[in-house]
Amino acid sequence: MEPSLKPYFDHVWPLLWPWLVWNLIRFARWHLRTGQDALLAVDCFGNIRITRLCDAPQAEDHYTYEAPRVTSWDRLAPGFGLPAEMGSDFPSDQSGLLRTFPVFIRTVSGLFPDLSPQPRAPP
Repeated sequence: MEPSLKPYFDHVWPLLWPWLVWNLIRFARWHLRTGQDALLAVDCFGNIRITRLCDAPQAEDHYTYEAPRVTSWDRLAPGFGLPAEMGSDFPSDQSGLLRTFPVFIRTVSGLFPDLSPQPRAPP
């Protein structure tokens, strides 16, 4: 007898072992057909009940690797992940990050941000 099946036979009355064998064969065929694993519960009469069912096995070709278009040593320049307007060479007009930095410093230091009235654009 298979050692892993011993707890099932210990739990079932010996008179009902043929019924347990029949149910184990049915479960083994189902397992071979579907490839799914399951957690079984066996009562003292040899009835098998599936209590937990594992996920279906995934196809082996489910994931395909795509090589990156740019190699890692080509994108080592500072600011490679930033948009073009926030690049490493700073133009004369400041980007949004540089405009909000002084406001952030004033807020963190406990001072209120500059709330001077801004000129409105025409509608």
